[in-house]
This record gives sequence, C-alpha cells and structure tokens, in this order.
Amino acid sequence: MGAEIRSSLLRTLYPKPSTLYPVVMEPEHKSFFKVHKVLSVLPLLLLSAGGLYYILKHTPEDTSGKAPQDFNFGRAAPAASSVPSPAAEEAKSIAALDIQGSPEFKSQVTRALKLIWLSDRDTFLFIKRYIFVIRNEDKTDFHMDGGLPVAAISNAHAFRSLPWCAGIIAHQAFHSYAAFSAKKKKKAGRAPPPPGASADTGKWPVNPLNFDFTSLDSLLAMEAKASRFQAKVLREIGASRQEVNEVVKRKPRDFKPGHDGKYQLLVKP
Repeated sequence: MGAEIRSSLLRTLYPKPSTLYPVVMEPEHKSFFKVHKVLSVLPLLLLSAGGLYYILKHTPEDTSGKAPQDFNFGRAAPAASSVPSPAAEEAKSIAALDIQGSPEFKSQVTRALKLIWLSDRDTFLFIKRYIFVIRNEDKTDFHMDGGLPVAAISNAHAFRSLPWCAGIIAHQAFHSYAAFSAKKKKKAGRAPPPPGASADTGKWPVNPLNFDFTSLDSLLAMEAKASRFQAKVLREIGASRQEVNEVVKRKPRDFKPGHDGKYQLLVKP
C-alpha cells in the first residue's frame, strides 16, 4: 500500500515530458507545401531588392548651391588651342606699332587701326610695313625720325571720326611707301605694289610712283596717288559719303584732306 502511495506521489511531482509538453507532429505533406511557398516568393524578393539598389545608386544628387569639394579655384583653365585667336592676333599686330600721344589719342588710333584690320588685312599689313610710329603732333604729315617712318597726326584729323583717322594713317603710309620706293630706285629691286594694285611687278617701273623729287608736279602727282589710296581705305571701312567725296573731289593743290599744320614741301633742284 505504501509503495503504491509513493509511486502515485512521484508521478504527481515528476510527470512524464509527454504529459507537460505534448509534441504535435504535422503531417509530412503540409511541411512540403510551406517550403514550396517560400521558394516561390524568394525570386520576387531578390528582384525587388535589386531594383531598389539600382534606383538609389542612379538617382542624381541635388548639388544646387554646393561647390565641388575638390575644385581648385586658383588653377588656370587649360588652353583650348595653341593657335592664337583672331582677337589676339589683331591685338599683337596693332601693338607692334608705336603709338605716341595722350591716352585718348592712343585709344582713337587703336580703334581706327582696328577698322582697317577688320576690313582689309592686306591694307593693314601694308601700313604696318611702312609706318613704325604714329605720333600726335601739331601737324599732319609724314617724316622720318631717326630712320623710323613717322605718321604725324594732329587732333583735328585724329578726332574728326574713326574712319577719317584711319584714312589719314593710310595716306601717310603711302607717303612712306613713296619714300622707301625712291630709295630702292638705286638698288636692283622693285617695291611691292600697294594693296589693290596689280601684283605683276614686270609692268611697274623701278620707281612705282614715277616720283623723282625734282618738281612741284611730281609732288602733286604723289599727293594725288596718296589721296586715291586714302579714299579706297575710307570706302572699305564704311566712311561717310561726305568724307569720301572730300578726298576724291579735292583740287590738285589742296593738301588739307591729308595734311595740316606747318610743314614744308621740299623739292630738289
């Protein structure tokens, strides 16, 4: 009896595991279907994750108002090309001429030369070849100073208008051309013709101007040719009809369209 009571008490205090935690065994076919569902959903989950990663990676960042962190603001931009630009070539060509005078005079002459440069490059190069100095003086004339050909221009001619200033420079360049051509008469060479004239030097005499410095007529003939060249330049750069006609219709002994002030006409005996 006591043994039965003790055995009953032990069963009460220490029951079997299966009594406290009953094990529920699922049927095998239900477990198979759950695994199949997980495997069928897995590719969709991977595809969604890949799409989200792509969108986040390729979305542009809003950089408005932000400066690049690694940009060197003090670094000079690389040169676009080793070939000089037309503007740089123009500035270099004009700077080769020695313009002497007030800042206003230098500015006026520079802009006048620019008109010639833009309208006819050959005419500009002709002027550059025969005029080294453009100087503001109380007269308008051509003369040599220390072996350098100088175009002297008064304020009246320089500041009348930009085209007129350019025409005056061309006029004095032709006088310089005449002077150098006369010197070449003693040598074998022929001086090149001015812009617009025939390049066939065989048809030109040794002195293209037929200028022998021996008579007033030769001086007047030279002035007429210088004026024609001046009128040509005025037309090319768009001068007014009044300015062009003033040069074209000048009287043979009227030197005012190309000269002013006190100067001397020297004629050899």
